[in-house]
Amino acid sequence: MFGIFRSLKMTLSGKVLHQIDTGLQGGNCTVSLRLKQEKSGEHYVVLAGIASGNYQYYPMERHEFMEFANNVAQMKALLQGTPR
Repeated sequence: MFGIFRSLKMTLSGKVLHQIDTGLQGGNCTVSLRLKQEKSGEHYVVLAGIASGNYQYYPMERHEFMEFANNVAQMKALLQGTPR
């Protein structure tokens, strides 16, 4: 149960230090990466999916985001090696 409250707190609080938005599906959807900082100074990332009134938030601790970023880099490398 603690995890749910922690996730909610991370999503709703914290200061946004940087935000990168990427449009998908012809601009109908947006994926947003938000670097946030807690009052304690801890940094974390929130991945937000926004599509016509539907909002999904996925907060990630620093180590979780690093793992996610490594996985994205692996997928990017696979795509670059895949013929069109």
